[in-house]
Amino acid sequence: MNLRSRLFDALKTVDAVVGRPLAACTAPRRPLPAHPRDVLVVRLWGLGNLALVVPHLRATRGDARMRILTLERNAAFLREQVPSAAVLALPDPVSPRAVPALARTLVALRRDPPDVVVDLEQFLRLPLALVRGASGAPAAGLDTPGQGRAPLLDAAVAYDPTRHVADTFAAVWRAAGLPTGDGPGPLRVDPDALASFAGEAWTSRDRGPLVVLHPGSGDHFPGRRWSPERFGALARRLAATHHARVALTGLPGEAALLRRVAHAAGDVPVADLCGRLDDRALVALLARVDLLVTNDTGPLHLADAVSTPAVALYGPNTPHRYGPRLPASR
Repeated sequence: MNLRSRLFDALKTVDAVVGRPLAACTAPRRPLPAHPRDVLVVRLWGLGNLALVVPHLRATRGDARMRILTLERNAAFLREQVPSAAVLALPDPVSPRAVPALARTLVALRRDPPDVVVDLEQFLRLPLALVRGASGAPAAGLDTPGQGRAPLLDAAVAYDPTRHVADTFAAVWRAAGLPTGDGPGPLRVDPDALASFAGEAWTSRDRGPLVVLHPGSGDHFPGRRWSPERFGALARRLAATHHARVALTGLPGEAALLRRVAHAAGDVPVADLCGRLDDRALVALLARVDLLVTNDTGPLHLADAVSTPAVALYGPNTPHRYGPRLPASR
């Protein structure tokens, strides 16, 4: 386990140790407004989860104000996809800037509170406890079993592990008195986002299908990963049987993992795009290709939202909760 993963595990421990007592001390429940005009959405992690929420963010009434509290890594994506919303971006929690930035945000929310907080976290307690305490606003969110979140929620939605997370988010949205959008997507695609790759041979459509392999799973979910040797073998099979061109995508920290896939692919040329795509370019890439093969992670939901079929690999999560929703996907 790398240092970053250990720091995130430490933050989860802090959330459990501090968040539970704060939740237990929360003030009695308050009624939610029937027609909220000022909404604060809290979802810190998970680009894929945010992609599932985009249709609901867009469905907000034209006269309503929408703010989204998330991490800086998601800010550009949300500003591109939901330009009408104000993004309150926090630094990565392991950054030395995180605590001062959070303090400034809480002060701003105390001065300018929303009508309602829509909390889309499933396990964290501390962020909602702080936001609710600072703003005084009632909150709708998920009562996840064993997490002690219920005291923080004025409108609680029971977390159902057999229900797709997109339907779970929609249920929270309705509990907050907000109109829901029809999903998935579609996401906005910038046709110029891939301009820097225009000269790469694999982007040409005159030689066979374009396939993206995404062998990573984020910074701290290595248990979700299919073997890189299997991904490499798949690249060889796709090239041999379908004349496919293959590209690899991943986060900068997954560079070594992608090199193992490229090595396992043998003499099959693969385009290694690790760390070269921002969120806007990744969406544009997934909208262009014929197939995505991925672990259970964010690009799957981006592909869903741009109507690109995917083959998704699961464990330990279940596809009942996080599976692709396109009929052509598996």
